[in-house]
Amino acid sequence: MFSGSDVDAVVEELGYGDAPEPIDLEQGEYLRLVVRDPGSGGYVFSGTVFDPAVLDLVKVYDQKPESGLMGDFGSRNYLFRAVKTGETEVVIKIARPGQEPEEYQRQPVTVE
Repeated sequence: MFSGSDVDAVVEELGYGDAPEPIDLEQGEYLRLVVRDPGSGGYVFSGTVFDPAVLDLVKVYDQKPESGLMGDFGSRNYLFRAVKTGETEVVIKIARPGQEPEEYQRQPVTVE
């Protein structure tokens, strides 16, 4: 459907522990969230929560690490399309095997 660069998107990179600023989008705009893979802590991605009336999750894809350093597991990219006026938060969850998912990143989004 899309490769990583086929769509003109607002790009936000989320690092562990960041407190991101809210993102404002117009209807029809795309948002690509780039989230560091938490694999070095034994975690895996375990879900994404958001209001599907406001955002549509178009694609999820992984990027291999560019650094080649031990412990760099690359990143996961979430491509969203703004579909309706409103506010939502994209909550990305992670979990270790056998444990309950926990919040890893939270990005507030407003669609105007």
